[in-house]
Amino acid sequence: MSRAIAGISILALRYYTAAMKAISIKLPDPLFHDLAQRAKSSASTQSEIIRTALVAYLQNDAQASTASCADRASRWVGMAQGPEDLSTNPEHLRGFGQ
Repeated sequence: MSRAIAGISILALRYYTAAMKAISIKLPDPLFHDLAQRAKSSASTQSEIIRTALVAYLQNDAQASTASCADRASRWVGMAQGPEDLSTNPEHLRGFGQ
C-alpha cells in the first residue's frame, strides 16, 4: 500500500470514529433506491445526504417551534369582517364575566 493511500485511510478512520456516531436506519425500498441514485449521481455518500437532510429538518423544526402563536396565525389576521377590537368595545363586553 502506498504511503498516500495509507494516509487517506488513517484520516478517514479518524474522521468517522472520533467525530461521528454510527446509527442504523430502516428505509422502505423506494426511498432507499432514491437515496442510492442521488448518492451515485451527486458523487456523495448516502450518509452525507442523510446528514444534510437531517440537519435541514432539525433546523427547520427548531425555527418552527420558536414561532409564537401570533406569528403562526399572522397570515389570517385581518381576513374576517367584523368589529375592529372586541376586547375594548364596551358594547361587546356587556354581561361578560357575570
